[in-house]
Amino acid sequence: MKRECLLLFLSCILAPSLRAIQFTPLSIEQLTRESALVVRATVLSKSCQRDPAGRIYTKVELEVAEIWKGSLPTNRFTVVQGGGILGDRKATVSGQVEYGIGEEVVAFLVLNHRGEGVTLGLAQGKFQIQRESGTGERLVHNLFHGESGSRHQGVPVPDRLPTQRRLTLAELKRRVQGELP
Repeated sequence: MKRECLLLFLSCILAPSLRAIQFTPLSIEQLTRESALVVRATVLSKSCQRDPAGRIYTKVELEVAEIWKGSLPTNRFTVVQGGGILGDRKATVSGQVEYGIGEEVVAFLVLNHRGEGVTLGLAQGKFQIQRESGTGERLVHNLFHGESGSRHQGVPVPDRLPTQRRLTLAELKRRVQGELP
């Protein structure tokens, strides 16, 4: 009886701190339609700051190699996102995308009122670019599209989403730009 009471007590205490996020998968075509800007870029730097209201956010500096949708006056562009670590304070946003310095990405972006990029659909709006070992072909993937080399090891094919198949950078670009196969 004591054990059951303890478990009930702990679940009541811990449950509010456990958060899950559910995504409605956006197709590549939906991501494209809803984006103001789609770029292939490399992450140059990241920095955490506070806005005037005291909220922690992260600035991600991109070096743009190609613009697939929209336009930019320069090859540098800033993406902002909620959360980050500043000193001894950490702020997190469930489902938020992570950008790694040196990482090559395709980013689907909307613009905030300051003209900075915001990744569309949280983590859905960023595709990682990787070279396939053996062929050297450039493949892309995010949460719902494409597949990374290690992502589905041991996952039976029927348990994968239909969109989690091999996706090349060239095919993603073609789909974003609306070209016929």
